[in-house]
Amino acid sequence: MQVIIIGGGIGGLATALMLHARGIDCEIYEQSDAVRELGVGINTLPHAIRELAELGLLDRLDAVAVRTYELFYTNRFGQEIWREPRGTDAGYEYPQFSVHRGRLQGVIYDAVRSRLGESRIHTGHRLGAFTQDDAGVTAYFFDRNGSHRATARGDVLVGADGIHSAVREALYPNEGPARWNGSPGRTRPAPPGTPSRRSPRSPSSSRRSRPAP
Repeated sequence: MQVIIIGGGIGGLATALMLHARGIDCEIYEQSDAVRELGVGINTLPHAIRELAELGLLDRLDAVAVRTYELFYTNRFGQEIWREPRGTDAGYEYPQFSVHRGRLQGVIYDAVRSRLGESRIHTGHRLGAFTQDDAGVTAYFFDRNGSHRATARGDVLVGADGIHSAVREALYPNEGPARWNGSPGRTRPAPPGTPSRRSPRSPSSSRRSRPAP
């Protein structure tokens, strides 16, 4: 079986590792000219870390991320509303990590390059179209200037090309773009002397992630 993966982000790279672990050939096509460590801080929950741990990435994640052991909400005056332990401190087998999105992607990207090889990652390849038949799928790739770069043939095509997915648009042409829920993200520094990270969800509530002792 040959799988074509559209998108070299966290989803596409993790899919490639999972397929490789099961002996399934795959190729990754990314429209950017290079895979870069971009983004902001995110929290990855135990069920996600379990999958990465099974790929042998737990030690590398520990090297670039913080194990989150507690989450709590306060109002805008700092008065506590609610708190709970997280990850292994909450009884899960696997931790919760607070990590920069780019660092997380970098860990998975390095693993893909090591296990699958550089030749399986094609940057500067934007999906222009794909066709399907009873035997499989054919994908057509172009550069930023619209020139044809490659044609790939596979048994399966996986769309992991983000919120503005070209694959999803082709499959659901009448759906329209993603709709914003109207809630902007905010970050504020923790009070002086507090070894934590604080991320308010709204003007009246906040969330704090603390590293394990």
